[in-house]
Amino acid sequence: MQNRRVSQASALVLFLLLLCLQGCGKVSVHEELKDKSGQQVTIRVAWWGGEERHKLTREALELYSDMHPEVTFEMLTFSWNDYFETLSLETARGNMPDLVQMDYQYITTYSENGSLSDLTPFVEDGTIRIQDMDSDILRGGEIDGALRGIATGTSVLSMIYNPRVFEEAGLAYPENGWTWEDFADCCKQIKEKTGKYGVAMTPVLDVNLFRYWVRQQGSELFSADQRSLGYEDDNVYIGYVSLFKELMDAGAAPTPEDWAAINARGEEQYPVVIGEGGLMQEWNNFSVKMSHVNDHLRLVATPLSEEGTGTGLWMKPGMFLSIAETSEVKRECAQLIDWLLNSEEANRILKGERGVPISKKIRESLLGDDTLSQKEREMFQFVDEMKCLCGEMPPPEPAGIEGINQAFSDTATAYFYDLISAGEAAGEFRERVQEILNQSIEDGRERE
Repeated sequence: MQNRRVSQASALVLFLLLLCLQGCGKVSVHEELKDKSGQQVTIRVAWWGGEERHKLTREALELYSDMHPEVTFEMLTFSWNDYFETLSLETARGNMPDLVQMDYQYITTYSENGSLSDLTPFVEDGTIRIQDMDSDILRGGEIDGALRGIATGTSVLSMIYNPRVFEEAGLAYPENGWTWEDFADCCKQIKEKTGKYGVAMTPVLDVNLFRYWVRQQGSELFSADQRSLGYEDDNVYIGYVSLFKELMDAGAAPTPEDWAAINARGEEQYPVVIGEGGLMQEWNNFSVKMSHVNDHLRLVATPLSEEGTGTGLWMKPGMFLSIAETSEVKRECAQLIDWLLNSEEANRILKGERGVPISKKIRESLLGDDTLSQKEREMFQFVDEMKCLCGEMPPPEPAGIEGINQAFSDTATAYFYDLISAGEAAGEFRERVQEILNQSIEDGRERE
């Protein structure tokens, strides 16, 4: 009898302790169930994006939990500006979320430092089904023979424009096949006739648009072995930064200081979105992302180079879903990836917000019913139109790309403010990139 009372008392104490800890935010019933039964799973999922992406992703994950009551989620949401800084810190602490949204620019860096799991076993055993997916885009997630991420969709570099600003300026809408000269003239006229920015963006946020510019000149941004820059003539760099400095000097584009203030407002308040600017460079899904704020934004191809040898375009994995090497729920993450990419239920919620789905079956399903809005259908059509202009997809950026992006911004900004010449900026950029790449190579040797 006494033992029974002790047992009942112990159970009561344990129950009260559990309630106390749950109320203090230290432990959840789901976590306790996982410990006791081995069935309950909590997956930490991290992604960047705007409010619309956050809303749609939460809705999809909540549906998955309804379908799989044993799975719950800790959802970690960020803006693009904060995401990789936070992810880098958490990864260094050994606390990388289980499932992360990964960008093409950074997948090499996180693969080479051992942070991302190889998804090949989950593909081979059928957990992640790839039969209906574009093989070229899938290869974008392969690093040194290991599949470190599954692409969520296809993206292509584009220009976004606000037709009402063009109408206010009395200008015809830009059309595919326009040139950089047309672009610069258009931007200046918008400024002259409306007082608004012709192009409202920073050309040095990262090296994506510059990579496009370099490819138009018949070169690649990085050498085939990714040990150096891929172009030899610094006039390639000089031409790019000079174009945008000319627009800044004319007031047709924001200075770096102006852009910092604009960017702090968030992408829903970007000048092109709210009618204070005519154009900006973005990926093809931007007009869909912003349709809840402005459903009049339109897509047009990035300008062509009159002297160049090619269009410079390439089809890019919009972003990836990757699993942390430190995760203890890898298989559950792989099952979630499969559902997000291959199920009609998930994609009727997400609707290509992360890029046109790489599954042919899902694309046909979405286009075959009334799931997609007119803006979303325009995005699908734009990607199809751009395919004929695209060359071979370049490999992901080398490890150290974060430092390279910073070097690109620093050197160009110094030139924009007349602190150095364009030639000096080009030379300094080349030197800094080489230092970064050399260090990455050395770091790789040490890991071996």
